[in-house]
Amino acid sequence: MIKIAVTDDHPLMAEGIRNVLNGNDKIRLMASWRLAQETLEDETLQQIDVLFLDINLPDMNGIELCKILLEKYNQLRIIAITSHQESWFLKNMMKAGAKGFLLKSASPDDIIEAIISVCRGKEYIQQEMKDLLLNESLNQNQANNLIPKLTRREKEILQLIAEEYTTQEMADKLFVSAKTVETHRQNLTLKFGVKNSVGLVRMAMEMGLL
Repeated sequence: MIKIAVTDDHPLMAEGIRNVLNGNDKIRLMASWRLAQETLEDETLQQIDVLFLDINLPDMNGIELCKILLEKYNQLRIIAITSHQESWFLKNMMKAGAKGFLLKSASPDDIIEAIISVCRGKEYIQQEMKDLLLNESLNQNQANNLIPKLTRREKEILQLIAEEYTTQEMADKLFVSAKTVETHRQNLTLKFGVKNSVGLVRMAMEMGLL
């Protein structure tokens, strides 16, 4: 019996995986959590073989959580899940120790195959992400690959962070919620592989983005 769990702040993700596994007597969903802290505090993880881990969580980014969990639980295999079809998320999660990478739009077959593959000691990357990596290697030179792809809004947030705007000031200026600003800020730190705004500004300046 393969025991799995899900950490995702959207309960529909866990419910979707539960439905995929319905009737499967070899794989069972044992637990689900919405926050990183809940995951860290639950000793159920000692019994879990595979954890589906969302990259974007309200209280901690999935890359940092992945590192912490793998240091604590040697038996655990982590499959990253995200709605972001960008190579930076894939590369950073795999670097952190994840064994699989799925988009939240993954088919039931992808989900089952990912579970079985990582339990056999193999890595599993959804085909759409493999295609993305191949296209990047064919269409971009090495220097450009080092610079993360930013959305228009992320560029605006990055500039305001460099100008020392607070979260609320950015929200007021861009007519969005503070939570939306924090989500963009978290995505930026993930893409640049840094831990805070200081590192974010430094990396952006080194890459000529500021």
